[in-house]
Amino acid sequence: MTSHTVLHCMWNWPVMDCLGGQGSMIAAPDPERKFTLQKAELVVFNHDVRGLLTDFEMLVDIVKCLGEGEQRGYQALFTVNEMVNLCDPSDPTSFAAAHSLAQKFFSQRNGQSQHTVHAMGHCHIDSAWLWPYEETIRKCARSWVTVIRLMEKNPEFIFTCSQAQQFEWVKSWYPGLYSQIQHFVQKGQFIPVGGTWVEMDGNLPSGESMVRQFLEGQRFFQKEFGVHCTEFWLPDTFGYSAQLPQIMQGSGITRFLTQKLSWNLVNTFPHNTFFWEGLDGSQVLTHFPPGNSYEMKGKVEDLTNTLKNNKDKGRANHSAALFGFGDGGGGPTQLMLDRFQRVRDTDGLPRVVMSSPNKLFSELQSESSLLCTWSGELFLELHNGTYTTQAQIKLGNRQCEALLHDVEMASSLALCRNQAFQYPSGKLQELWRWAWGSIRSASTTRTY
Repeated sequence: MTSHTVLHCMWNWPVMDCLGGQGSMIAAPDPERKFTLQKAELVVFNHDVRGLLTDFEMLVDIVKCLGEGEQRGYQALFTVNEMVNLCDPSDPTSFAAAHSLAQKFFSQRNGQSQHTVHAMGHCHIDSAWLWPYEETIRKCARSWVTVIRLMEKNPEFIFTCSQAQQFEWVKSWYPGLYSQIQHFVQKGQFIPVGGTWVEMDGNLPSGESMVRQFLEGQRFFQKEFGVHCTEFWLPDTFGYSAQLPQIMQGSGITRFLTQKLSWNLVNTFPHNTFFWEGLDGSQVLTHFPPGNSYEMKGKVEDLTNTLKNNKDKGRANHSAALFGFGDGGGGPTQLMLDRFQRVRDTDGLPRVVMSSPNKLFSELQSESSLLCTWSGELFLELHNGTYTTQAQIKLGNRQCEALLHDVEMASSLALCRNQAFQYPSGKLQELWRWAWGSIRSASTTRTY
């Protein structure tokens, strides 16, 4: 750092991070746990030093992931050693020569057969988990304003974002930010995906409730952004009903992205890219990112895992990499973008392109002739307790679905008998939206 000012502070502050919970990553925050902030530093950011550190980080990770015994792994080690010999921390003029060595390594290109990773910014935000609804709204705003600032600096950066409910919250609470989001949607960088009101549970809701999810989500995205989603986006849920492909097709959706099945406890799911067939024979092109995460960080390990874990290597040569801090928000960072930029086409690693869901699925569709088909339910062998705990909440949700059906039926009959009857469409829409959400199966931290 070129200069800094040190501010000394002493505070007791409650930990409110979900990782600071009572003995578990997914436990509620412990209100009694405190930490002491002893020092805060105000620094001037040195871009040259950060760039050089990123060079070192990526090269060292290549050595770790590929191994010294591999040609490219050894070349990375040799390059790092030469950079250390050239770089004098007390002489900033030596940084450029060290950086040039790294760039020479990174610029050695791949062959045409190399696997292509479609990197997409992502920020999964649980609408309700370890915090109040109001905090979810603030998480959306903080995460998305960071994304907008990154787009201003990185015109190639593309960010995918689902859940119409969260867009609606930001529109209501932060209209200025929402206008900026609309601008970048039109530019093709901020991409609404999913076509549903929220990322819902895939098993407990009734079929009618699922249909309404897509109806409300697609209507919202069409009205607000002129976008009709062609992919269902559900990275973090607890199971996938066999009726979903039929509902997707009926909603104009032919593609599906999820990730959670890679967490199965017993049986490893045999595919990453395949056709999923529903009860009536409807099919959707389905992709599970082989990196087994919806919050990658742009590290070398993310790329090598994507290549190594791909179970359809002979059938599909393209995969997704969703990067950014998730669950509690945060999203991508400049460092993640810089990491991907270093190795976007580097010999020994998968090729990386900043991409969109449409580009990914178009590539997968073009090489889909040998893909396998999975018929019926996609069963998740994890989080099984989510379907048995907090039963009163689940019962209440199902009763709400039944009541809404009955109200709509009675209202339709009333309208048939009397054309002056005011059909309560607005109120019914509001009630359906209230009945939805991931709270249904993740109603409290004890569900796990």
